[in-house]
Amino acid sequence: MRVIKNFKKKLIKRANYLATPLYNHIPLWCFPERQLSFHAYCVGLPKTGTVSMTVIFERQYRAAHESESSFVNNKIIAFANGKIDKSELIRYVEHKKRRLGLEMDSSWLNYFFVDILVNEFPDAKFILTIRDCYSWLESLITQRIFMRQFENFYIKHGWKDINDLCFKKHKKHAKEEKVLADNGLYTLDGYFSYWKEHNSKVLATVPEERLLVVKTPEINQSLRKMEEFLGMMPGSLPNNVHSNVRKKVEGKKLNILSQIDKDFLEEKANFHCKELMDKYFPEVKGYSNPVQNATKSN
Repeated sequence: MRVIKNFKKKLIKRANYLATPLYNHIPLWCFPERQLSFHAYCVGLPKTGTVSMTVIFERQYRAAHESESSFVNNKIIAFANGKIDKSELIRYVEHKKRRLGLEMDSSWLNYFFVDILVNEFPDAKFILTIRDCYSWLESLITQRIFMRQFENFYIKHGWKDINDLCFKKHKKHAKEEKVLADNGLYTLDGYFSYWKEHNSKVLATVPEERLLVVKTPEINQSLRKMEEFLGMMPGSLPNNVHSNVRKKVEGKKLNILSQIDKDFLEEKANFHCKELMDKYFPEVKGYSNPVQNATKSN
């Protein structure tokens, strides 16, 4: 019965996803306004725990990860290319909030709407999951290389365009970045500049009293803090969810960064990320090579 129930749930979810362009043209009043226990957005970068945040909240609340992502990607690119104006983004954000009625909307794509979300929903609160720039980039690169087997999906659903928009501002690879060029990846300047841009904009845009910053390694220890921040009953969120999610990706790191000259890597990271790294990760003094560390411990 559980298998059938899960299959039906996935089928309905898929049908709703495919019908998003249709739903977006239906008048807002056609969708009932749900009573929410709280209204929150997770606005962290990809690979900082946005999936974990969804898993934590979806057990008892309406939560989704990167909801309507293909449609959202198209909106973001259309706006960036001047094909739609900000009023269209506002209309979509309001429509989506009413249609889905999410209590936790967790997606790094929320970054592109963060100013709109802050202004249009004064009751909404925001959680910024933040990860040190080195482990974040290693994880992001690993995911991108893994996604090569789904390249058609990656291109068709707008992920390539979104990644180009964020990371392709610095196109030419230095000789020290040959391993990145050989693997079809962006430059260190491209990655690290966006790490700074994304986190800095969220911190500058969201009022302090409406923002909770949670370090990725501390998600599980921050559950009580999140409950208090969102006005939830203590003990509402399950324990040890984040660590369980992380186990699924253990052992998949490709250690691409270890193949780049350490001084060059740290120079690029410090140029873009030093201010925020010093504030949130003062214990991280530079790139820690996992390959060398493993050798030393054996």
